[in-house]
Amino acid sequence: MMNNSQYLSSHPQRPSLFTRIMIILAMFVVIQLPPEVLALIKYIKNNVWLTSVSVVGYFALFGVIIFGTWRLYRRYREIPVRPGIFIADIGIVITGYLAIFGGQIVFGILNQLFFNQSQTANNQVIESMMKDNSVILIALSISAIFLTPFAEELIFRGLITNLFFKVNTFWPKVILSGFIFSLGHVSTNIVSFLVYFYMGAVLAFIYVKTGRIRISIMLHMVNNAVAIAEMLILLQK
Repeated sequence: MMNNSQYLSSHPQRPSLFTRIMIILAMFVVIQLPPEVLALIKYIKNNVWLTSVSVVGYFALFGVIIFGTWRLYRRYREIPVRPGIFIADIGIVITGYLAIFGGQIVFGILNQLFFNQSQTANNQVIESMMKDNSVILIALSISAIFLTPFAEELIFRGLITNLFFKVNTFWPKVILSGFIFSLGHVSTNIVSFLVYFYMGAVLAFIYVKTGRIRISIMLHMVNNAVAIAEMLILLQK
């Protein structure tokens, strides 16, 4: 097993601070593009050919994003991967989900109490898109569970925690990851912002602690799967 110094010596040095900021800024902008492509379907819903092109483009764009961020992640990864078995990873995912779920309950109560909102603005936008068109509903459900977690974890956990602060720094990485992650989601008030900050911080805590990006991806998948299932149930009422 490589020690930290051996691990770091096998990876290229970080680029300049300006370049690192530009990388994150570019990724932050790019990850906002797939929903915009999918939203075009509601304007061309009577054209099967254009709808098909939009759906293919939507998933292809996700593929490009995941491929590109994975290469950047592998290039600049500094946080050492701590060994662990898959069963232990499942236990961490369950614990992490319970932590996120508990936080969502608390913030949900606060959001209702202070702002009279039963759900976050981000979820309202997603639900509105799903109502527009059955094609959007299916594509969005699939991507939210299987693609978004890969893309967002590679960007907001994999890149941000490895590109900023020293390798052995812990809390600043977690806080920065949670903050930028929340900026990438629609928020109309401080509680809504804290919902995603908290979720991003929990995911970052787990990744920085273990160095195993697969755990945060699995946890993100579970969280999104539950959220999508709840939305689908509400849409049937």
